[in-house]
Amino acid sequence: MTRLLRAELRKVFTTRLWWGMLLGALAFTALEVVALIATAGLQRSQSPPLTTAVAQRTLLASPRDAYIFSLIVGIIMITTEFRHFTTRPTFLSQPHRGRVIIAKVVVAALVGLIYGVAATVVALAIAIPWLNAKGITLNWAGNDLGLVILAAIAVVTIYAIVGLGIGCLIRNQIAAVIASLVYLLVIESIIGGLGTLWAWLGDIYKYLPGAASSAVTQVDVRKTTLLAPWAGGLVLLGWGILFALLGWVEARSRDIP
Repeated sequence: MTRLLRAELRKVFTTRLWWGMLLGALAFTALEVVALIATAGLQRSQSPPLTTAVAQRTLLASPRDAYIFSLIVGIIMITTEFRHFTTRPTFLSQPHRGRVIIAKVVVAALVGLIYGVAATVVALAIAIPWLNAKGITLNWAGNDLGLVILAAIAVVTIYAIVGLGIGCLIRNQIAAVIASLVYLLVIESIIGGLGTLWAWLGDIYKYLPGAASSAVTQVDVRKTTLLAPWAGGLVLLGWGILFALLGWVEARSRDIP
């Protein structure tokens, strides 16, 4: 298993994929933090002042949105192998395909963790000096900001595992990425919006991946009813485990491509 982990780590960290997507995640986080601070409290903006608990929690939860990049990395980690047929030597050298998938899950989680931590560092590096210059102090204890940060990192980490599972199920790289983004950014948003009109749909929405990640940080612009943070974390982790298991089953059932 150690040999497999080393091999998977080498595949990821010796390519430009992981750090290229990391730079994208950091840039996206920086832009989001800048936008939140610059527009908070303005008359034409619906964002509350930065002295409020909601604004501070939203600000420090912004690294959560790096999940898009960890999701894509998770997908590409496995679909690239299918695309270039490098799964052949991988599975032939290790007949127990489940171990290969487990090794990939561990590495995907590590990459997601790195993304989450790095995005958090960037958010804090921008937010703290800027808020100090405005004379605003973050209420760490009263607003549970430490828990918000940990929750955001957890979300980014889990989505890397989800991406890996999706990549196992949808082996076409472009199709897997597009389908995932369309669902998370469009379809689930529509379900969340309709959930404010129909209670039964809102009950379903709470257990979807995007809503579960919002529950973890307790930040949701749609103002829908969310699960408790611990419940949202378990549901999101459950989605990650589900997709990983489906990927494992798929890898065992199909012939080597």
